[in-house]
Amino acid sequence: MRDLILSFIAYFILFLLLVTPGCTGGSASEIDTGTGDSVTITDGFGRSVAVPPEINKIICSGSSCLRYIVYLDAEDMLAAANMGAQTNSSSTHDTRPYTIANPQFAGLPTVGSSDSSENLEQIMVIDPQVVFMLGSTPGDESSGTAAKADTMQAKTGIPVVSAVTGSIKTEEDRVQMYSTFRFLGEVLDRESRAEELIAYIEASLADLEERTGDIPELEQKTAYVGGLSHSGAHGLISSQPTYPPFEWVHVKNIAGEYDLDYVEYSKESLLYADPEYIFIDAGTLNLVEEIGGFEDIRSPLFSEMQAIKNGNVYGVMPYNHGGNNMETVLADAYYVGKIVYPERFEDIDPKEKADEIYTMFVGEPVFEQLNANCNNLGFGKVEFN
Repeated sequence: MRDLILSFIAYFILFLLLVTPGCTGGSASEIDTGTGDSVTITDGFGRSVAVPPEINKIICSGSSCLRYIVYLDAEDMLAAANMGAQTNSSSTHDTRPYTIANPQFAGLPTVGSSDSSENLEQIMVIDPQVVFMLGSTPGDESSGTAAKADTMQAKTGIPVVSAVTGSIKTEEDRVQMYSTFRFLGEVLDRESRAEELIAYIEASLADLEERTGDIPELEQKTAYVGGLSHSGAHGLISSQPTYPPFEWVHVKNIAGEYDLDYVEYSKESLLYADPEYIFIDAGTLNLVEEIGGFEDIRSPLFSEMQAIKNGNVYGVMPYNHGGNNMETVLADAYYVGKIVYPERFEDIDPKEKADEIYTMFVGEPVFEQLNANCNNLGFGKVEFN
């Protein structure tokens, strides 16, 4: 009788382990449905979703999701592309490595990221096995990603799996991003690819820290980055106090006193701070109604600044297009390091390094095409003659 009771307890504990949901990042733990036609996963927003055991036909809702699918080398599963992702790779406005590397997106049906009836109808016509939806809203409020996923799933009858996007910017953001990489990798049978990406990012950040982490604060150079893309192109005063390339190579950001991702830094403040280096985001080329950063910096107003007199004004690649393109952030960091601390990056050719990074993330060395789409102003000195 005692053995029978112990056996019953053991089986009961095993049962609890099998049905306990995963943690915040999402879990692909299987629950026995009795039919073998589906497995139940707990997604990144804590939602339980039944999905097919083998997935090979998917749709993304939102550009960040599409980017992550490409990062995970799962673009062959896509049955449709997001609206705007089918831009020809030679378009002068396309600065997204993941679309430049995948011109075949132009041949896929188009779906939007909204939950309009037209979009939902198109998704139902395409009939994917799963729709993936990424978002930055961590809560489960009515306007959040989880609620949108529930609505789309209820109206289409198609499983919708949601996850938190995360970011490469801070350690906390990276923890969430890595969790989502691993979650999507598990669901899409890309576990090893997820780990390869994570290891590469960590190794790159460690390399940048090893090269510049010992520079005394008094010897760190000062710099400003302007023209940063943010929900579209902007002029010279568009900046980012938390600009990751500066932080990763220990360059003092003159706009860094603001704890914000985006700020309009006044021309008066720029003149007063007089940084040693100025970098301009090539995405400002697409500005229409205002003066772009490359034109504005040539104004006589700035002619006496030390960066301009010393010829230390350079173009960097835009990384905000349809969200943060992680690979371009890393490529920009190596370029900034090479310019500001050349003796510590003697072995680095920034363009070759960029193509190494792009190949790792999107499978193609797309720097040349991406830079051509920016009038070849990326990774070069801004001329004033």
